[in-house]
Amino acid sequence: MKLKKRRSSEVSLGRRRDVSDVLVELPRADDGESGKNEYYLSVAKKYRLARLVTLAAFILFALFMMTAFSSEITIDNMMYLLRDINVNSGGAAFSGVSYSAEPIQRFGLYKGELLYVTGSEEKLFSPTGAVGLSVGMSFESPLLDVSEKYILTCGLDGYGFSVCNSFSELFRGTAEYPILSCDMADSGDFVIVTGGREHRSTVYLYGGDFELRTKYSKGDFVSDAAISNDGKRLAVTSFGVLEGEYYTDVTFYDVGADAPSGSDRIGGEYPLAVETMGDGFSVLTTASVRIYRRDGTLSGSYIHGGVGMYNVSDAYVLLTAPKNATGTENSVVILDSAASVCYNAVIGEKVVDAAVSDTGEAFLLSQGHAVMINPADGTERTAVVGVGAKRIIPTGDGTALLCLSSSAYTIDFAHPSHTEAGGASEDETGQGG
Repeated sequence: MKLKKRRSSEVSLGRRRDVSDVLVELPRADDGESGKNEYYLSVAKKYRLARLVTLAAFILFALFMMTAFSSEITIDNMMYLLRDINVNSGGAAFSGVSYSAEPIQRFGLYKGELLYVTGSEEKLFSPTGAVGLSVGMSFESPLLDVSEKYILTCGLDGYGFSVCNSFSELFRGTAEYPILSCDMADSGDFVIVTGGREHRSTVYLYGGDFELRTKYSKGDFVSDAAISNDGKRLAVTSFGVLEGEYYTDVTFYDVGADAPSGSDRIGGEYPLAVETMGDGFSVLTTASVRIYRRDGTLSGSYIHGGVGMYNVSDAYVLLTAPKNATGTENSVVILDSAASVCYNAVIGEKVVDAAVSDTGEAFLLSQGHAVMINPADGTERTAVVGVGAKRIIPTGDGTALLCLSSSAYTIDFAHPSHTEAGGASEDETGQGG
């Protein structure tokens, strides 16, 4: 059977017309300019002309502004305009990061990059080892605090302090008296604690624009201060002596108000630290950990027998304490936001560093192992690490940044044998008692 061939057709003005009957003439290569569409050529010429005119107008405007306001264009103003520009490396794994081995070293994690501070410099390393921020400074005993917005660095018992973002120093200030402590909120507000002329201690509070907002003077000696992440709430710990016995005062302020909004006096205890914990604060003394809600009321307390290391996240408090004189046996306690014990164990190694993340994992670093603990169920995962490790910094999703004397790399506890340190790996499951 012979098939009939169907031809494409279209309806135009009620009449049937075969497309195959329409003669279409394409331009040939030898037609010269006859193949070009004159309309689009005209539009393209007008677009190029408009672009050139706009560029010329912008250049003339910039030259005029630079000439007319040249006295207002300063380095400080440029830094102010660029203060909120940051570089974020994301959650990339660190490898090949190296730095100089110095007697004084401080480490932190800022916007996915490694913050490295010594007595003479401050640097930010990307996960691949590239250096972004590089600032010279002179702090014999540097203190640093990393927030979501900026980096605050100051010198303990020194006078200078510095605020940086991921590529530049934005502000450098000088205190009149030696600096005792500092803290920075995620909003960019920060506090500097110093001595004072008329009072024993003064707490200076700066806004995110680096302007002094207010100051609080205390007749007692202030040991530490912490500011809430939104910059609206302040907790100050101070100490004094009454009838031959130490006492700790925890004072709370609504930022901007002249008078305290609340306080708590703890007899017979000396304050060691105060940290922001979620919406509230965690206070460490020589005998206890006290966790306060945002309004200053006590959420819970825990009596400890001594503290070696203390670290706070939004959800947990991590404490370690040596159990013998050599420090080769240590207790590990993890508290929740109500100061209830959710993990308690003893490890037979010396603890080099300890940290707890906002997502809930706790990390311990010994001389040969790194341990990740899940406080919710007490499970542990262990990785063998290189000799000379100094800091372990949580990076999220079961990973941590391990900082050695001259290099740093990421540990993935899901695959601990894949770390740069090499060696064997162990998986252990234990329930904290």
